Amino acid sequence: MRIAFLLIALSVLPIPAFAQANQSFVQGFGGLRLATAPSLTPTAGGTVGVGLTPHIQIVGEVGHISDVLPSTIETLMTVSPVTVRRSALYGEGGVRLNTGPAGHLGLYGETLFGAARMNTTVSGLGSARTDAIANLALRFVDTTSQVGALGTGVILQGGPVVATIGYRYTRFFSDNLLDTLLSAGHSDVNEARVSFGFRF
Repeated sequence: MRIAFLLIALSVLPIPAFAQANQSFVQGFGGLRLATAPSLTPTAGGTVGVGLTPHIQIVGEVGHISDVLPSTIETLMTVSPVTVRRSALYGEGGVRLNTGPAGHLGLYGETLFGAARMNTTVSGLGSARTDAIANLALRFVDTTSQVGALGTGVILQGGPVVATIGYRYTRFFSDNLLDTLLSAGHSDVNEARVSFGFRF
């Protein structure tokens, strides 16, 4: 309800000249991974954009996705007493193209590339002590993977305030043994996200 109120407010706020000319921004985002598994996985992070032209921005992003295992693995885990989770802390840089700052509503498309730190945890092995020992051992096989992303969505702006509602497709690449066993060398994440921030 609060998010809906903020989006409506953005659509009626005036757009001063500086907001139309300056397309640099900083935003925080939250989202949900869309998967066939029974649960939705939260995502969170922040994005900074530097306007090159009214239609092109260089963007940088850091974020965390709570679980990046393929949906088929997650579905199999629902019938197993052992739970495996694989999270990713990532940083990316890239380019965002948009339809321009005219009016309160616009569209954007973006592509990013970077690196992610993959972290694996297990539970349900028999006892809390066994889980703790296994998770300690897994710290030694945490890996850094390449990550690439494509995104698109709608931009809402009013004054210096800007919000986006969008879709993000992210792929985590890796060629190590653990990732090959868990995800055949790569994991794909489909995410719906909402961002709020300010132009400057």
